[in-house]
Amino acid sequence: MQMKEPVPFYVLCGSLGAGKTTLLMRLLEHWKQQGRRTGVLMNEAGAVSIDGPRAGTLAEQVLNLAGGCVCCDTKDDLAWGIAQLVQDYASDVIVLECSGMADPAEVVDGLTDVYVSRLTRLERIIALLHPVTTSEGTIEDLVTRHSIRYADDLILNKRDLYVPGHWERFKTVVLEQNPYARLWETSHARLDIPALLQPLQRAALPVPPNVEFGESSSLSFVLAKPKPRHPMILTIKLPGSLDRERFLRWLTQLPEGLERAKGFFRFTKESELQEFQLFPPHTNTIAPVTLLDEPEPVVILIGRDYDQDRCREELLACVERER
Repeated sequence: MQMKEPVPFYVLCGSLGAGKTTLLMRLLEHWKQQGRRTGVLMNEAGAVSIDGPRAGTLAEQVLNLAGGCVCCDTKDDLAWGIAQLVQDYASDVIVLECSGMADPAEVVDGLTDVYVSRLTRLERIIALLHPVTTSEGTIEDLVTRHSIRYADDLILNKRDLYVPGHWERFKTVVLEQNPYARLWETSHARLDIPALLQPLQRAALPVPPNVEFGESSSLSFVLAKPKPRHPMILTIKLPGSLDRERFLRWLTQLPEGLERAKGFFRFTKESELQEFQLFPPHTNTIAPVTLLDEPEPVVILIGRDYDQDRCREELLACVERER
């Protein structure tokens, strides 16, 4: 049986109280008008979902991941929820609303799991922010900073509540942290939804990066410091087994911008399937693993501002060619 194409997956993240649920309802209304079967994953920090019933009025199916942050306490439930929405409810688009305490870096890690990526592809990370002060070093501060760094679209919301000087300082700080994302300035999360969801232009690469940006005709946003490519997630399929010595040498030459790597593969002349996990700068594991449903040989890289082409070429040079 032929595998279906992975379902597009959207992540809404950002500050507590920034307007994520308001934007979610606008997205759901748009998809409903298009006849899409939208599946929603609601992640709320409490044991009971408050916003889930609202989303249920427009979505085809809503699953609640309550009782913890999807990045940690309910991370396993994320894979379960995706499988349910795709396989049981035939969702053709999925959106996750993260709790204001959920780290999007960990969410991305969960979505790039080899099995999860068979069902979904990470289409867009949308961060909603408003200029509130958070104490440095707190969970909320960490989540806000990671939301800014990982976002493809930054929506600065509640502009009507702030004086111009305060707002401009807030915008400047955000752009310093992520000069690549599209920037939207809104009140009440009102923006052009079709323009927000417009496919991002892709470069003609054998394996295109997950995040790229191009010019747009919409006047409702500002494109800050445009770049031809903004790599974040790179999936490298391996056409054969790896030479162990060359691979270990490759690990010592990884660029600073790489934040995470993982995969499954075999080494030449070794029968065991290997699971690979890397948490730079110092922690990596390569260990034999036995799986009932063996995945394709692959390595997934997650990072910012690193040379994708070089990483791909040097890793593929570790593949043992057939003689």
